[in-house]
Amino acid sequence: MKFCRNKLEKQADTLLQKNIVKKYPYCEVCRQPTQCGHHFIEKSKSNRLRYEEDNIIPVCLSCHCKIHNRFSYSLGSYDIIDFIIKKRGKKWFNKLQKTRHELVKTDGNWYKNHIERLKVEEETLHL
Repeated sequence: MKFCRNKLEKQADTLLQKNIVKKYPYCEVCRQPTQCGHHFIEKSKSNRLRYEEDNIIPVCLSCHCKIHNRFSYSLGSYDIIDFIIKKRGKKWFNKLQKTRHELVKTDGNWYKNHIERLKVEEETLHL
């Protein structure tokens, strides 16, 4: 059972990343090509927000590393986080903060539902 869930989780995570890169071609911070989607509220802190597009920041690898590295010499993590909050607005930030505490049952069906939704989104992005 655990292996199946891990496999579904990996499949959903991969689809999410592919969709973010296709849908948002430029890094939200520096405008370089997007290479991944960063979870603003970490996956470990909120399963509820794991596949919510509002929680995903399209970024290049350089900005992604800076977000995770507090000791970066240029535009550090706090600067990037402040930039994103200012760009997206306090209303967006407050909604995420409120939603992050909502509990969801993350069983196989939960992952399967997200996989199906992400597959449909992937198909529409290819059109």
